[in-house]
Order: sequence, then C-alpha cells, then structure tokens
Amino acid sequence: MSTAPSPSAPDTTRPAPAPQPLVRQPVVRRRRSSWIALGVAVICVCGGAGGWLYTVTSHREPVVAVARDVPMGAELKAEDLIEAQIATDPALKPVPAADLTKLIGKRTTVGLSRGSLLTRSSVTDEPLVKAGEQLVGVSLASSRLPASRLSPGQTVKVIHTPKESATGAAGDDKTAGQTLQATVIEVGGADNSGDRVVDLAVSQLDGIRLATWAASGEVSLVIVPVGG
Repeated sequence: MSTAPSPSAPDTTRPAPAPQPLVRQPVVRRRRSSWIALGVAVICVCGGAGGWLYTVTSHREPVVAVARDVPMGAELKAEDLIEAQIATDPALKPVPAADLTKLIGKRTTVGLSRGSLLTRSSVTDEPLVKAGEQLVGVSLASSRLPASRLSPGQTVKVIHTPKESATGAAGDDKTAGQTLQATVIEVGGADNSGDRVVDLAVSQLDGIRLATWAASGEVSLVIVPVGG
C-alpha cells in the first residue's frame, strides 16, 4: 500500500535585494569646480600684477643728474649737470629736468659724485660768507696745509704757529698755539713756490687777529671732522 508524500515546508528565505545603481557624489564635482575657480583667480591676479609692474617700470621721467664730481660749496655750472631718464619711484625726489637752468649759480651743500641724481637739498642760495663774518685771505705753504683737498664750505681750525727765533724757540708770543674756527670760501692755485691763498670766513672778532697772523705767515690749518 503506497503512502502519499508529505507536503514540504514553505520556503521562508527572503530574496536577495536587487543591486542599487551607483550614484556619483556631487561633492567631488564641487571640489573640482572650486579648484578651477581658484586657478582662474590666481591667473587674473598674476596678470593684473604684471600689467601694473609693466606700467610702473615703463614710465620714465627726465630729471637732473650730475655730469662730473663737484666739491661741496662750489657754484654749479652748466657743464656740471646733465639730463637723465629714470623710472618713476615715489622714494626718489630728484629735481625735474625742466628746472635744470634754475640750478646754475647755486652752491652745493654737499659733495656731488658723477652719475648721482640731484635733489633740492643738495643746493642752496645762501652765501658762504654770512652776516657778521669777515673774509680774510691767507697765504699758506704746503707744509701748513693738510694733504687732503680743501673744499668751499668746509670747516677748518686756524692755529697760530709763530716762526721760530734764532734760538730755535717760538719767541715770547703768548698767542702761540691759539686757535679760531673758520670756513673755507675759496682755495687758490699753487704758485711757483707751492704756496696757496685760501680765503677764510671768520667772525668779526677774529678777523683782525687772523689778518695779523696771516701777515706774519704764522698760520696753519687743520680740518675739523664733521660733527667735531
């Protein structure tokens, strides 16, 4: 006698979920877009900076320059100055070339070197011999002058150096070694013996004293350092 097959148990296993399609994250696209924008900004900034630099450096203006060395206190001549072209720079304040002729005859307040730019503070209209001063010419042997070149406007110290007597002493002159301060106005050329005449500006009180020393040939000069 055959038996009927028993019914199988129901399948309770859930079917596997269907695979979901991959979705691109918008974050990646936003990052890429931001990098592109940054690159464009950098290019724009660099281009603008380059254009500004070209504009600044390419603009040149005519100014006054020094054609040859000029000592302090000298009067400027036409051959001392030339016109030069320089790039505009706010840090530089040279005299415009249009004012070149106005500088002729002015006196320098400092020594000027060839090729340097001239500024307004480098020249003055004030005379070297000021009010209340006297101008005294002194003839000096080379042994009584410093080896360094004297320039107009330079401050010097005048020393009374009496000549030695027959006994080898400086005599009984109590003024020996006395000093006074003076300003060099002009230095003459050397004569056949090597002596030079130096015009010195001194106070009225010292004018007669210096003239007396100079008449006896009893003067020596010492350069006073700047600030001394």
